[in-house]
Amino acid sequence: MQQTNHIAAIEQWADWGTECAPGRPSRPVWSAVAVLIEAAQPRFVEESSALCDLLERSSDQLGFTDPLLCDLGLHRWLARDREESYSDWLAWVLEQLGDADAVLRVLGVQNPELQSLCSAGAYRVEREAFVMEGAPDREGRIDLLLHFGEPELALVGIEVKTGDESYDKQKGYLRSLRERCPNAECILLVIPAVPPDSCFGFTRWRREEISMALRRQIALYSQGHNRDSIAAMMCAFVAAI
Repeated sequence: MQQTNHIAAIEQWADWGTECAPGRPSRPVWSAVAVLIEAAQPRFVEESSALCDLLERSSDQLGFTDPLLCDLGLHRWLARDREESYSDWLAWVLEQLGDADAVLRVLGVQNPELQSLCSAGAYRVEREAFVMEGAPDREGRIDLLLHFGEPELALVGIEVKTGDESYDKQKGYLRSLRERCPNAECILLVIPAVPPDSCFGFTRWRREEISMALRRQIALYSQGHNRDSIAAMMCAFVAAI
């Protein structure tokens, strides 16, 4: 069938739709919805019980209430367009961990050579670090830059994405950091979903993954030390993401 015939058929259906509309609007039958809810209720009760058990076990391991039970309200600084707030908070969390191995585990870095270089060494976290290249023909600033060793042995750059979709500048970030230090890796921390083809050489690390990694490290961090207040603030970051 030619394209003109397709268009004519669609137009004909549109005409029939206006002429054959029901004389009175139909109303939804809510009894059918009630049947569906009733049928699904046993499954919801079972899953709710399992989730409550997991939350209780998580709280026991952490030594205080699981962050999922924390009500952070509607703080403006936790809005999706406030990437700098998440970046500041993450920088503080990484600084508090105070252990290079723990930081690499939280960030999901699995490069054996980089792990060996950074293991048990000193590190520092820099916010809005200058890089020679960002977007095409422009300098840039990467959200976080972790410096490992003195003198510098390795770099880990981090971009935090909560809503900004300007991904192409990541190519320049990665190229610039590897020219500066061959042992450089970049992490893309995504709060919403981000397509894999938007990574441009960065390792994608989703909020679910960093949340689980942080839970494990916070539990280890707080054991046998008087660090409850700091650990609680770290858990608040987990709750936020």
